[in-house]
Amino acid sequence: MTTCRTVLHACTLALMLGAAPAMADTPVATPLKTTLLPEIEQGGFDHFAVDLKDNLLFITAEVHKTVEMFRLSDGAHLGTGTGYGFPHTPAYAPRQHQLFVADGDKGAVFVIDVPSLKIVQTIPLRLGADEAVFDSLSGLFYVGCGGAKDSSDNSAIAIIDTALHKEVGRIPVASTNIESMAVDHERGLLYVNLRDKKQIAVIDLKTRSVKALWDIPGLNMNTPLLLDTKTRRLFIAGRKPGMLFVVDAANGHLLSTTGVVETADGATYDEANKRLYISGAEGLSVLKRVDADHFEEIQRMDTHTGKVSIYEPSLRQLYVAHARTPTGPAALDIYAMAPASKNQR
Repeated sequence: MTTCRTVLHACTLALMLGAAPAMADTPVATPLKTTLLPEIEQGGFDHFAVDLKDNLLFITAEVHKTVEMFRLSDGAHLGTGTGYGFPHTPAYAPRQHQLFVADGDKGAVFVIDVPSLKIVQTIPLRLGADEAVFDSLSGLFYVGCGGAKDSSDNSAIAIIDTALHKEVGRIPVASTNIESMAVDHERGLLYVNLRDKKQIAVIDLKTRSVKALWDIPGLNMNTPLLLDTKTRRLFIAGRKPGMLFVVDAANGHLLSTTGVVETADGATYDEANKRLYISGAEGLSVLKRVDADHFEEIQRMDTHTGKVSIYEPSLRQLYVAHARTPTGPAALDIYAMAPASKNQR
C-alpha cells in the first residue's frame, strides 16, 4: 500500500509539472452581455439555479443577503429577494415551481415563491447549511450542514423533500467541511467532497450511511465535483494548486490530472461538446475531453474574480457572477460558447 501510494503521488506530481496546455486557435468562450449590479457593494456570489420553462436564472449573494433573479436568455435583472442570513446553494423544484435556498447563518432551508421571491416557509436545520445538490428525479434536496459553522467536529447531510416541505432524513458525516455532491441514480449513491479531509465520501442512499472514504493522491481543497454517469467518472477541482482530478467512480482510483484555474468554485460538464467549464477566482478554464480519462485545457480567460458559473446547453451560454472589483461594480457576465466541430466531439 505504501509503495502504491508513493508511485501515485509521483505520477500526480509529474502530471502537475507537465508541459503547458495547447490553447485553441479560435476561442470557445466569447463575452456576450454584462448586467451590472451596482447595489451589491460587498461580497460575492455562491451558486446558480435555473427555471428553464419560465426563462429564469437565480443566484445567491452571500454577504448582501439576497437572492437575485434574472431573465435567463439575456441576463436582464428582474428582482431581488431579501430576508436571508447568508444564502448559499439554491435549487429550483419545477413540480412545485419554488426555489429552495440553503442558508448557513440561519441554519435553515428557505422555501421561496417564484417569481415573487417571497419566503413562504422555513425548514430548520443545523447552522452552516451550505453546499447542496437537488435530485430532480426524486425531488429530494441534499443539504450539507453543521461542521465548523456549527462549532462541531462533524457534519450532516439533511434530506429535504421538496414536495412535503420538510426534512425526511439526516446522514451523519465525519467532516467539518462538506462541499459539492453528485447523485448516481442507477446505483443509489451520493458522492460528497470532504474538503477538510481531502477525501471523497461515497454514501449509500438506501441505508443513508457512508459506505466508503476515498483518499485521492494530491487532492487538496476539493470543492467542485461532477459525475459523468455514462463513463462513471468523477471530475473534481482542487485548489492550491488549481487542478482537475479525473477519478473512477467505481473504485476511487485516480486516472489523470490537469492544471486549471485557481480557487475553483464552479464547474459544468458539457456532454454535447465533450467539454468541461471550470470557473475560479483566477478565471475560466475550458477543457476538451480527449478520451474517457483525460482532458486538455484549450482556453483560459479572465472572469474578473468570478468564481461561480453555470452553463445552459439549450442557449449555449455560460453565466459567471463576480463581486465588485477596483475597476467596476459587481456583475453577471454571459459568454457565448461555440459548438465543437463534429471531429472534436
